[in-house]
Amino acid sequence: MDTRISHHKMSQQSKSDFIEAVLLLKNSVDSKLNPGRQSRYDDYVLIHKNAMMGPDMFMPMPHRGPLFFPWHRVLLRQFELDLQAAAGKTSITLPYWDWSLAGSDNPFTDDFLGSDGDRSQSNHVTSGPFAHSAGKFEIKVWDAATGDPALRRDFGDDHTAYLPTSSQVATSLAKVPYSPGPGSWEVTCEGSLHNPVHRWIGGNMADATSPNDPVFFLHHCYIDYLWEKWKTQHPTTAPYLPATGGHGLDLASTLVYHKSSRTAPWSPTYTVKQTLDTTSLGYTYG
Repeated sequence: MDTRISHHKMSQQSKSDFIEAVLLLKNSVDSKLNPGRQSRYDDYVLIHKNAMMGPDMFMPMPHRGPLFFPWHRVLLRQFELDLQAAAGKTSITLPYWDWSLAGSDNPFTDDFLGSDGDRSQSNHVTSGPFAHSAGKFEIKVWDAATGDPALRRDFGDDHTAYLPTSSQVATSLAKVPYSPGPGSWEVTCEGSLHNPVHRWIGGNMADATSPNDPVFFLHHCYIDYLWEKWKTQHPTTAPYLPATGGHGLDLASTLVYHKSSRTAPWSPTYTVKQTLDTTSLGYTYG
């Protein structure tokens, strides 16, 4: 059973193993969706893009609706398994970031995710393993047909964005039911916790192709962890809605990651119901 923890609890060796696996997936593992033209890492960027926009956009939409949590849960788990396979190390797991920048809680260090973008250099990340100057992390999938090959960040430039505080998280966790409605857990978490972080980091994280920035996976890992906390906090509340009659959105619905005319990104398929228990997917949180 894989156990996910906060990045600040990882040993330096575990951090190095994680970074190495990301770079291997980016440079040494060929794409399943566009072989020879992009990497396996880029497949995850393309899947997320196609979930939001473009000629290969698929339905139902896994954003701004109840599928948000289960859809991203499978995306993260498949990425995690691909990291393990690329590095040949089953000990590698996705860490999460709780949106704090205090002390060791800050993931944007030279030995981990690298820094903010340099505004004098088109917001390029210039330090850390994912800096374009290091020659190991070239962006190949964009919202448009072409774009900047360098990873970009622009912390705090969007004045409507913020990093949620622990009190904002606690308030959100108190929301019921799961969905729908403006006061529900799903709507509150996605709109008030998830979205502002993407915009606050800016750069690639503000695009539909946001997985171009590896912090995407730490951010969404924390969102996934919060779903687990919410379920524990509300044991008598339905962990997912709608239960039935949701026309592709209910518990029996199969999660979609590609248009039917395109290559599937992985062979297993999952229903929403199969995502409700993390242990059945092979992981837990420590």
